[in-house]
Amino acid sequence: MDNGEKKSVLFRIGLGRKAGKLLVGTDIVCDGVRDGKVLLILMASDASPNSSKRISNCAKYYETELEVIDVTTDELGRAVGKSSAACVGVTDENIVRLVRSRQKNK
Repeated sequence: MDNGEKKSVLFRIGLGRKAGKLLVGTDIVCDGVRDGKVLLILMASDASPNSSKRISNCAKYYETELEVIDVTTDELGRAVGKSSAACVGVTDENIVRLVRSRQKNK
């Protein structure tokens, strides 16, 4: 992922946060997945092994799509107004489409 594409993804994630359509953090995202609220999980590529395992196991068990994106936990955190974040859970179909639209612009 080049720098322009990374900025675009982080901007779109930030828009989702401002719209109130994201859950941030491993525990909160896993709770949202269990409640059936999360449609897509975006995980930072450098998430800790423990967080990665918890998120991937939860996504697999509850059949929720998981995408590992090429950003750091610090970059993902800054995009959503935190110091760092291993993952975010998208709870709105429109935001899912917005985040995925970056793939069509390649």
